Amino acid sequence: MIALHVLAVIGGSLVVLATLISALETVVLPRERLTHIARLVFAVVDRLLNRQWRNKDRQANLRALYAPVSLVSLPLVWMIVVTAGFSFIFWGSGHESSLRSFEVSGSSLFTLGFAEPDGFGRIWLTFIEATIGLGLVALLISYLPTIYAAHHEREKGITVLRPFSGTPADPVGLLSSLQRLGALDNPDLWRSATNWILDLDQTHSAFPALSYFPEASPEQSWVASVGTMLDGAAILISVSTSTAEEFPSDAEKGPMLALAYGIPALARIGSAASLPIDRRALLANQMSRFGEPAPPLSILREEYVAALGRLTALVSVPDEELEACWRRFAWIRSGYDQALRGLAGLTMASTAPWTTDRPATVGRPRLVTRRPIKVDWVFEGGGRD
Repeated sequence: MIALHVLAVIGGSLVVLATLISALETVVLPRERLTHIARLVFAVVDRLLNRQWRNKDRQANLRALYAPVSLVSLPLVWMIVVTAGFSFIFWGSGHESSLRSFEVSGSSLFTLGFAEPDGFGRIWLTFIEATIGLGLVALLISYLPTIYAAHHEREKGITVLRPFSGTPADPVGLLSSLQRLGALDNPDLWRSATNWILDLDQTHSAFPALSYFPEASPEQSWVASVGTMLDGAAILISVSTSTAEEFPSDAEKGPMLALAYGIPALARIGSAASLPIDRRALLANQMSRFGEPAPPLSILREEYVAALGRLTALVSVPDEELEACWRRFAWIRSGYDQALRGLAGLTMASTAPWTTDRPATVGRPRLVTRRPIKVDWVFEGGGRD
């Protein structure tokens, strides 16, 4: 019996320690992944809310509640697990019944004071548990405003790009609008878009739950907005006559900056959301392969040529140069094609050309393991990545 009590104290202490580490990694020292407890909470809520309903409006509303409900449930789960862990500790330290241990643990954590333990050592345990409870509440108070601020900045970036990219966001429409406004080679616009993408990288990698948060406007997806900026930049670079060894012209610096930061940013965001994304793609590496045959892509060559046909006022590509331009575009796009399609499937974003109109089929979050989410990359239009 003594051994069982010792095991209860050790087990309860490990449970409490694991919960505190989960809370600290989620709020104070966020990492590019969900913790075990956070992953379990999101997986359970996903299975409760994200179901097939005959009423599509109900299905969409429940989908929109998925991330907020999961996030609000997370501190509640922390409190429940800590209560259970200290219940084992109190029982192992000498309380005669499991019910009495649970009463003391709950009274201590929530600072209710209706159950008082016996003994100096167990009184100290109540002080420790009460301190932990107050700390978890403080973490919650600081966590939710941080998430809200990050979500607000994401929506602000979408709003800034909307007049140029259109609704839904379209890379051809983006370039046409920039040309008409005389802002195509404006470094400030590309720099602002790049800074927004970098902010997304920081917030959505540190807090992967943000990737699941719905947009304020269902017609304007953040995934589509980022993809449209990168696709527009890729089109401009693909029709450029500069080589990978040459210094880019002033008109190319903005698009190249967006691609240089945007390609790895999308990969990190997708990887943090547990998607099986290859994070090794860099713009310089992609450009060094311009002379090789075009890789498999979700965008067809015919779509690319048709886009150039709509941009004749902006670019004029001779027929003999089309294949070289297509190869350049395909290699640049291949650096973020997988991440873009994975995030489009994860967020179930509204349809936008070249971005969220060809999402990968993303499975449900894993309940326990750290393995990436199962994803089917097959796309009828462009094949398998």
